[in-house]
Amino acid sequence: MVGPRLVGRASELAALRSAYERARSGGPAAVLVSGEAGMGKSRLVTSAVHDLPGEPLVLVGGCLEFGAQGSPFVPFIAVVRDLVRRLGRGEVTRLLPAGGSALGDWLPDLGPAPARYGRTRLLEEVLSLIGRVAQTRPVVVVVEDLHWADESTRELFAYLVRNLADAPVLLVGTLRTGELAAGHPNRQLLAELGRRGEVTRIALEPLDHRHVAELLATADGQPADPARSRLIHRRSGGNPLFVEALGDADDTAAEDLRSLLLARISGLPGPDRDLLAAMAVAGAGLPDDVFGEVCALPSRHLHDALRDLVERRLVVVHDDRYAIRHDLIREAVYASLVPGERRLLHARCAAALADREPDHLALAEHWIAAGEVDSALPVAWRAAGHAARLHAHDEELHMLELVLAHWGRAADPGGLVGADHVDVLERAAAAAFATGRSGRGLELSTAALDQVDPATDPVRAATLLGLHGRLRQRIDGTGMQDLQRAITLLPPDSAADVRSRLLSALAVIGIGAHRHDDSRRYATEALSLADRLDDDGLRAPAVLVLAVLVLHDVFHGTAGDTELASRRFADARRFADAVGDEHTFLTSFQWEALMLGANGRYEAAAELALTGQRAADRLGHARSRGSMLAMTRAMHLRHLGRWDEAAEVVDNALADGPPPLYAASLRLVVTDIARCRGEADRFELLLRQLVEFGRHAHAADEVLAEIAVQRIAWAADQGDHELADRILGEHLGPARTAWFPPEAMRLVLVGARALRAWRAAAPRNRRVADAVSARFAELTDLVDAVHTTTTELAAHRHTFDAIATPDALPAWDRAADAWRGLRNRYQLALALTDAATTALASNNRPGAASRLREAHAIAADLRAKPLLAHIDDLRRRGRLADDVTALATNDFGLTRRELDVLRVLARGRSNAQIAAELFISGNTVATHVARILTKLGVTTRTEAAARAREADLLH
Repeated sequence: MVGPRLVGRASELAALRSAYERARSGGPAAVLVSGEAGMGKSRLVTSAVHDLPGEPLVLVGGCLEFGAQGSPFVPFIAVVRDLVRRLGRGEVTRLLPAGGSALGDWLPDLGPAPARYGRTRLLEEVLSLIGRVAQTRPVVVVVEDLHWADESTRELFAYLVRNLADAPVLLVGTLRTGELAAGHPNRQLLAELGRRGEVTRIALEPLDHRHVAELLATADGQPADPARSRLIHRRSGGNPLFVEALGDADDTAAEDLRSLLLARISGLPGPDRDLLAAMAVAGAGLPDDVFGEVCALPSRHLHDALRDLVERRLVVVHDDRYAIRHDLIREAVYASLVPGERRLLHARCAAALADREPDHLALAEHWIAAGEVDSALPVAWRAAGHAARLHAHDEELHMLELVLAHWGRAADPGGLVGADHVDVLERAAAAAFATGRSGRGLELSTAALDQVDPATDPVRAATLLGLHGRLRQRIDGTGMQDLQRAITLLPPDSAADVRSRLLSALAVIGIGAHRHDDSRRYATEALSLADRLDDDGLRAPAVLVLAVLVLHDVFHGTAGDTELASRRFADARRFADAVGDEHTFLTSFQWEALMLGANGRYEAAAELALTGQRAADRLGHARSRGSMLAMTRAMHLRHLGRWDEAAEVVDNALADGPPPLYAASLRLVVTDIARCRGEADRFELLLRQLVEFGRHAHAADEVLAEIAVQRIAWAADQGDHELADRILGEHLGPARTAWFPPEAMRLVLVGARALRAWRAAAPRNRRVADAVSARFAELTDLVDAVHTTTTELAAHRHTFDAIATPDALPAWDRAADAWRGLRNRYQLALALTDAATTALASNNRPGAASRLREAHAIAADLRAKPLLAHIDDLRRRGRLADDVTALATNDFGLTRRELDVLRVLARGRSNAQIAAELFISGNTVATHVARILTKLGVTTRTEAAARAREADLLH
C-alpha cells in the first residue's frame, strides 16, 4: 500500500545519504529510522539507497513479529542468504574461516559449522564477512522492524554498530514507534544506540497538507482537489499509508486498512483490549473512573491497562481524560465489535455519564446506540440547545438531526422534547444555515414548509419561506422569489419584526443581483420598522445593507462617501453584537473589507477579513460566513502578491465544505493564481469545477463574471483568440451597466489584452482588425460608464488607456505607478512589461531594460512562469539579454539576430511587421533578410522559410 514516490521527506533523505557518504569515507555510520506504521520508513530507505554513488551492495533482512519467541538472528540470516545469492556460494565461502564457519548453522550450503563455538565467534564472523565484502565496494545493510527483534538480533545489531567504524558500511535499522512497552529490552537497546555519536536518528513525522496533496496527485495522475486533500490530511493525520487508503474509494482498501490497524491490537493483554473497546465506544475522552465502570475493572487493573496503552502510544492523555490516539484506530476497534458488545458498552457509557454530564452531546448518542430512544430524545434536544449557546452549530445540527431521525420511534416525541416536529425542522434548518450546510438546510426547511398551512399560520409559513430563500441564495444566488412571497403572506400591520427581517434579507440578495434601488427601498423600510419597535436586532441587517449602498454610491459617482460607510458598518456590527446576530456581525467584516480593498487598502482589508474569520471560527460559522471572509482575505493577499499564503487560506476554507456559491468564490482566487503561474493541469481542473458550477447558478452574476475573466484569459494564452472574443462578447451588452464597477473593469482589462493579442497574431487580416476595433469600442463605452472614484478603479482606467494607446509610454508609466501605489505586484509587473515593450518600439533600450529588471524581479518572486517567459522573450527580441551578433548553433553561420528575423519571416510577416516585433528599423530588417537569403543559399523568402523548417531552425 506504499506508493511509488517518496513525498515530503527531502531532509530525511538527505540525512540518510549523508550518512552513506560518511561511511564511504571510512567513518562510522549507522541510521535508525523510526515512525508509526505506515509512515513510510521502508519507502524512505528504499529511495535513499537507490542509485547511490559507488554502486554499493545493498543487503536487506527483516525481523518477524513476536521474533523473541521464534528463531534467532532472522534478519541477519536473510542478509547472509542475500549475500550468497548476489556473490555466489564460492565467493562467500572464500571470505569465511577455512576451518569451518559458524554461519554453516545458518546456511548449510556454507559448509559444516564447527562442533562447538562461542557466541562471540558468530558475531565476529558476521562482522568480518561484511567488512571483507566492503573492501571491494561499499555495503549497505538494512534491518527492518527492529521493534520485533529477538535478543540475538538485538545483540548482533548493536555489535555491528560498535565495531564497523572503519569499514565503508552503512547500517540501517527501521522501527515502529508505539510498539514497545516501557522496560522492553528493545526500547532500552534503541535508547542506548541513540546516544552514540555515530548513530543518526531519523524520526518520520506526519506529512503536512501540501505533501498529502502531492501524494494523492501521484496516485491519481492529476492535481489533487484542495478540499478533498485537506479532508484526507485531517482524517489520516498525515500518515502516508492512511492517505493512500483513504484516497482509494474501493471498499477493499478500507478493509485492508482496518486489518492493518487491528494487527497492532490483537496481541494485547485481555484488560487492554477490553479497555480499548470501551474507549472506542466512548468516542470522546473520558476520565478513568468512567472507563472503570464501563469495563468493570478493579482500580489496580484499570490503571495498569491504561499505563500500558499509553506507553504503547495507542492512548493519549489530556489532563485527566483518556482517548484512543487516532480516529482510524478507534473506528477499526469499534467495527470489530459484534452488535451485542456495542449495545452493552453504549448502555454502560450512558449510565456512567447520565449523572455526571446529563446534557453531554455523547450521552444521547450512547442511548440511541443502546436502543433507548425515549431516554435519548430529551437529552439530544437539551444538548442541541446547549450547543447553540456555545455557537457549536455543527453539534447543534447533529443533535437535532438525531432527534428527527428517531422521532417516529418514540411514543410521544413532542412531549419528550417540548416542541412539535415543525419546530425541530425549523431549528435544524437554521442551524444548517449557520454552519453553512445549505443543501441540507434547504431539505429541512422544505420539509417544514410542507407541514405548515399558510392560510392558518401565515407568520410561521413566511418565516420558513424567508429561511428557505436565504438558503437558496447561498446555493446558486437565487431565493428572491421566496422572500417576496413570504412578505405577501404576512397579514397587513402584523408581525412587524418578521417583516423587517424579510425585507433586510431581500435587500441583501438585491445587492448581489445588482438591484440596488430595490435594496435601498427594502433596507429603508426594514430600518423604519426596527426603529418603531426599538429593536437593535432588526436595525443591524438594515444598517449593514445601507452601509454597502453608500459604497455603491461611491463607485457610481453619486453622493456616497467612505467615511459614512465606515460609520454604518461600525453601527451594524455594534447592533448585531449586542443582540447576538452572528450572521450580520460577521458579514459586516466581509463587506467593510471589500470597501477597504476597493480603496486600495489591501493590507487593511486582509487584516479585517482575518479578524472576521477568527470571529467566525469562534462563533461556529467557519463553513458559512467564515468561508466568505476567507475568500475576501485570500483575494487581497493575491493582490499583494502573497500567493502561497492566499492559496493556503483557500485550501483551508474549502476543506470545511462551504456552500457551492462560496466554494466557487474561493476557487476563483486559486484559479487565477494557477493561471498566472502557468500551472496548466491545476488551472484546467479548477476551471472545470467553476464552469460546472456556472451551469447551475442563475443569479451569481459576480462569480459568473469572474469565471468569464479566467476563460477569456486562458483562451488568449492558448492562442484561441476567436474563443476569447466570443466569451467576451457574451458578457457585454445591455446588462453590463448593472455590473459592480470592479468586476466590470477586470473584465475590461482581460478583454483588452486578449483583443490586442488577437490583432498582433493576424496583423494583415482586415476581418480581425474590424472585429477588434468594434469590440474595443464596446469596452471603451463600458469604461466610460464607470466612475473611477477609487484608487483601484483609477489604476484599471490608466491601464485601459495605455492599452488603447500602445505607443504612449507615459500612459504605461502612469498605470505602473498606480499599481505600485496599490502594492498590487502582479498588475505592476504586467504594466512594467507593457511599458518596456513600448519603450523598445521607440528604441529606448535603457528605459526598457530598467522596467524589465523590475518586472522580472517581481515575476520571479511570484513564480509567474508565463510572464517570466514573456519578459525573457522581450529581452531577446529587444537585444537586451545577450550578444545578438554572435553566431548561433547552426550550419549556415546565422547570427542570433538573423535567426530571430528568420523565425518571424517564416510566419509570413512583412519587413515592417518584423521590425515592429523585433524593435528594429525597416532598413535593418532588409539588411538581415538579404544576409539570411545568402547564407541559406536561396533567392526568395518562401524558400528561406522552407529551408529553415527543413533544418529545424524555427525553435
